[in-house]
Formats: sequence, C-alpha cells, structure tokens
Amino acid sequence: MDSRSRYITSSKDAEHFAAARMREMGFPDARVTGLGADGGIDVVARRAVAQVKWMHQKVTRPDLQRLYGARGAEHLKDMLFFAELISPSPYTAHAVEYANEHGIGLFAYTTDGNLFPQNQHARDFTTGIERVRTARAAKQARLMAIHSLVWAALLIGSICGLLVSAVVDMSAIKLWIVFLVLSLLGLALSRIYRPMVD
Repeated sequence: MDSRSRYITSSKDAEHFAAARMREMGFPDARVTGLGADGGIDVVARRAVAQVKWMHQKVTRPDLQRLYGARGAEHLKDMLFFAELISPSPYTAHAVEYANEHGIGLFAYTTDGNLFPQNQHARDFTTGIERVRTARAAKQARLMAIHSLVWAALLIGSICGLLVSAVVDMSAIKLWIVFLVLSLLGLALSRIYRPMVD
C-alpha cells in the first residue's frame, strides 16, 4: 500500500504507514512483521523496532514498557511508537516521561496520513536519526577541540612564563606565577567542564 494514497482505515494500514515513515527516517529496511508473530513489535528494521496502535485509548506507560521489553537484548535498536491522534495527545503524561527516559520516539498520526512527533526523540527521528547523530558528534568534537586548545594555550603560557623568569630576572617570577595559576585553572576546568550536546 502506498501509505499516502488513501486513508488509514485499519490496523494493517496503520502499520504499513508507520513502516513507510520509518523508511523515510533512515531505516530503509523497515517492514511490517505480520499478524501474531511480532511479540508486541509491529514494524521491525535492522536498527529499530516500532509498535503501532490504531483506534486505541490513550497510550500508557505499560504500553511503552511492553515495547521496551519486546525489544529484548538488542539494546542498540531504536524504539518508535505510533498512535492514532484521538486527542491533543494520544499519550499520557507518565507515558511521555517513560519514553523520554528510555529514548522512545513518540508519534501521533491522523487517518489522512499526517504524522506529528510528540517528543524530542521523535523530532530527532523525523529529522533523520543518522543526520542528528552525525551533527551531535560533530558538535561534540568541535567543543572538545576548543576545550583542548584553551588548555594547551594555558599550558604553553605557563611554560613560557617559566622560561622568561629563568632567563630575564627574578621579577619575571610574578609573570610565571600568573601563567601557572591560569594553567592550573585550565586543568581544573578540563576536569570539571564536560561539554554536553543537546
């Protein structure tokens, strides 16, 4: 079924819609598992699993816990949950909290084929999870490079201060002490400050 060609009128339509959206998100092998064989997983890909609810009451924390449990020992797989948009949010507050703690992307869909991310993990998936991870890794690398350059500059300044004090005269010892203190401060900051990525 082309998930955009007609309305979602059954749980099977909803599962195919979710699989198609997952392929767009960067899981090219996403496929519907088939009736009864999924153990709580409706769509599977090499790097992700998803559960899909159609004509369902609000999704609760236990619903998400079942998805988490159905993933089994494959903890590197991403988890996505699709629920029909039956109210402003098809997820209870406790469900959203659990999803945020465990990295589950929450989505709401309408019967005419629109998809709405319900938490940050879902927004990351719609952006394309690999692009998000690549951007975050690049940002982390830039922050660490800046961090290292600052520390190196402080250390070099301290060494230069020591050399100046040894060559010029004893009054340069004050300059060296300033550079030494700055270097120690840089070292302390390097141990305390760990650049975090949103």
